[in-house]
Amino acid sequence: MDDIKHILLNLKAGEINNVYVLKGEDLFLQNFFIEKLSNKLFLDSSCSKEFLTPNELSGKEILDKVLSSDLFNSKKLIILRDPQQIKGKISKELISYCGQPIINHFLVLICDNYLDKSSFFKNLPSKIPFLNVTTPFQSQMIKWAKFFVKDNKKNISPDVLKEIINICGDSLYNLKNEIDKICLMTEEKNLKIEHINFDSSFSRSRKRWELMASLGARDLKKSIKLGKSIIDSSETMISLIFPMAALFQELLFVKMNNGTFIKPSSYIPLSTLLKNNISNYANNYTVEETKVVIKELKKIEIRQKTTNTDDESELINFIYNAIG
Repeated sequence: MDDIKHILLNLKAGEINNVYVLKGEDLFLQNFFIEKLSNKLFLDSSCSKEFLTPNELSGKEILDKVLSSDLFNSKKLIILRDPQQIKGKISKELISYCGQPIINHFLVLICDNYLDKSSFFKNLPSKIPFLNVTTPFQSQMIKWAKFFVKDNKKNISPDVLKEIINICGDSLYNLKNEIDKICLMTEEKNLKIEHINFDSSFSRSRKRWELMASLGARDLKKSIKLGKSIIDSSETMISLIFPMAALFQELLFVKMNNGTFIKPSSYIPLSTLLKNNISNYANNYTVEETKVVIKELKKIEIRQKTTNTDDESELINFIYNAIG
């Protein structure tokens, strides 16, 4: 698995591959890489860009778009999400194409699940760069936060920076959005703690981790209230499945380790505040209950990707089943 920084340096030096694989859930890093690649491809010629997903097109339609050429564009960039969902002969043909891509066609394959071990990715040619786009560890998160603040031409103290990361550091996407909002709402050059506390948009963004905390605390009334609010404002059920699954997986690990929260060796998409309370949350659930919740989230994910469901109803039903 290649580090995204290494690949970006290659891009800057003019080393461009025809196929890339991005594995990880962080939307900011996904979009950041695609933007950098697009800028490089657009630099000296016209280029078309298209986003594809198996949820909207058949495997054959996707492959046709990958192979088709446009007479008016010398280069073509296709971003394909969840290619592992394509099955059968078309999947094999797509893998074969990745080994011998069209010279002016560029393909970015995205899978949000970093641990996905489906045969599709195993059978891809080894020469294809695999980029890790999971949300970084805490130390790297701090560096990114400083970069976002500097990009807004503001200054920030370590204490204020830490507070922002504690609250919304479950992904770079959320972190950047919140820092951008705070900087936009603040005329002063130096960001202070009061700029966070009195920024209503920042308060609204806290709802995701507050929902996770209320689920961990097994507070049904608060979870329902937050669930309705968060779906109405900024989230979808599919965007909540991964962090909720991570929360209950960590609760299960604690239960299996006799109540001890072992510091994870890999990234889990939870804020520092949630991680610090994992052991307490685990006391509110049995092993069997956490297993049932994780299985239910998997069923919901399948429904979300294959049928039309109402996000609010899906989330509220899940909360009742998980807590009630």
